[in-house]
Amino acid sequence: MGKNIDMGPAASDGFLRLNCKIKLLISDEEFGRSALSRDEFSDLSFELVSLGADAPVRPDMIGDAELLVVELHAGDPRSMQRLTALRARYPAIPLIVAMRDGDLATTRALIRQGVDDVIALPIQRAEFDDAVNNLLAATAKEATREAGLAPVIAVAQSVGGIGATTVATHLAHYLGAIGEGGCCLVDLDLQFGNAASYLGRSSGLTMDDLLDAGTRADGELLRTVAAADEGIAVIAAPEKIAPLEAVEVDQLMRVLDLARRQYGHVVLDLPGNWANWTLSAIDKADLILLVVDLSIGSLRQARRRLTLFEETGIDPARIRIVANRIEKRMFRTIGVQDAADALHYPVFATVHSDYAVVQSAQDQGVLVGSIARKNKVAADLAALAEQVVGALGGG
Repeated sequence: MGKNIDMGPAASDGFLRLNCKIKLLISDEEFGRSALSRDEFSDLSFELVSLGADAPVRPDMIGDAELLVVELHAGDPRSMQRLTALRARYPAIPLIVAMRDGDLATTRALIRQGVDDVIALPIQRAEFDDAVNNLLAATAKEATREAGLAPVIAVAQSVGGIGATTVATHLAHYLGAIGEGGCCLVDLDLQFGNAASYLGRSSGLTMDDLLDAGTRADGELLRTVAAADEGIAVIAAPEKIAPLEAVEVDQLMRVLDLARRQYGHVVLDLPGNWANWTLSAIDKADLILLVVDLSIGSLRQARRRLTLFEETGIDPARIRIVANRIEKRMFRTIGVQDAADALHYPVFATVHSDYAVVQSAQDQGVLVGSIARKNKVAADLAALAEQVVGALGGG
């Protein structure tokens, strides 16, 4: 069991130069060896959670933490699994790993998994101070940089084949038409994405080229990769299938920031199978559309997605439920209100079912309204875009 020890407020000089709620998750043994334990508690600004390196971390141990320092035994699979789960559950919280004998290869691997910094055990006061202050300064700079960037709408699916990409492509089209600066649709279904083909776009370059570019990725390269037409630019999924874990979180965040600087709106078409970086991408979103249909399987998986969002600290106010493929049948088993009751979220928007027309449009690489202007699906998706603009504060 872990125990929390409040180490007091920040010192006015010398320790933390930025206010932050820090949680230090470390065993009693390692804390006893650290330089921190020999300092005056009043001079420290963190909450100690006494916890073994392989012990599970409960949500109440994290609480309202704004920065985590976590002990890791790199040779212990349970300790590594705990770290992976912690990063996935709390992608928005800056994370510092404290470990013994960390070599360069291990440190690089941890950074690729989303760890922000690595310090040595036993913890030395100067290194601890530097790591925390540098990370908080970078976080503050990032927050300043976020101001003025284009809003992000993430489209998530409860289960595969639910029509989320149809929602994402039409949403991007309408946002590009009614907003300034156009819209960039980013296909993050890196293994099986079809957003570009649904819109009839083709390009010799894909998201792979942006992820491989490293620091060379800039606005010019992004616009070259994006197949743009009629107010909507599409960053296509890679042609080849690669492991989702191969994506470097920092590079993906760099690409998304570039898109937010180049366009008026950014829509993310999320994958069905999630990796650690998926939650990092979702954390960028101003609005999250979770697409469901009125089936037991879809609603069950949607509830699991929502639970994950809640556990990772995503504000429920950012989440919207979109019920797709709604059929107007008299003796329907599950209704829209039933779905809202099951999910404990209101249904934000509904989209009619017209599989034949939607499939025909996708096969031709055009929008539903292009082949059936007065189709209810097209009307519903246009209305969804208007609702999204309103939810973002634009109307």
